[in-house]
Amino acid sequence: MDGVGEGTGARALSVVLRDAASVQRYFMPRIRGGGVLVETPNLLPMGTEVLLMISLPDNQPRAPVTGRVVWVMPKDNRDGYPAAMGIRFMNDRSGVLTRIQNILSGLPDYAGPILTF
Repeated sequence: MDGVGEGTGARALSVVLRDAASVQRYFMPRIRGGGVLVETPNLLPMGTEVLLMISLPDNQPRAPVTGRVVWVMPKDNRDGYPAAMGIRFMNDRSGVLTRIQNILSGLPDYAGPILTF
């Protein structure tokens, strides 16, 4: 994932989605309340609460969103995908979901795999 890195805290993650295509690829629309896929070798256990600092390509400041790990793709998965976690937004006071939906509103439907929770 373009520009994803871990923050200084064990449960803080910085997520940078540099363009609309990245937003479309990593947004998880079928997670209730919205969520994002975070590719990282530093996987957290299911149910772990995290603080996401999300940067979107809409020229607004990065936004904090609390979330919870709802899906984990281990490093050694048989399909060869990168290690990743699905993070469901739990407290989106900063309006990240609305910002993501605004970015995606003008794009054609994403043809890649979509995870459902």
